[in-house]
Amino acid sequence: MSTIIIDVALAAHRYQKLYQGRAQHLLVQSRDGRKVRLPLVNFRSFLTHEGVYGTFMITFDSNNKLQNIKKMN
Repeated sequence: MSTIIIDVALAAHRYQKLYQGRAQHLLVQSRDGRKVRLPLVNFRSFLTHEGVYGTFMITFDSNNKLQNIKKMN
């Protein structure tokens, strides 16, 4: 398994594009410099009225399939 750390600052009005069908993925750069495209739907449990903000630890299996997202702060 591999793990990356990402910082997300996504305002609620931008997340709303998921519901409008205009966005499906979140493109972020991990702290170690890798670019990762993650399904926005996986961040739904972290969504507040302000949006999705924080540092997240993302775990992938040996086939690079998303296994877990954990908010660190």
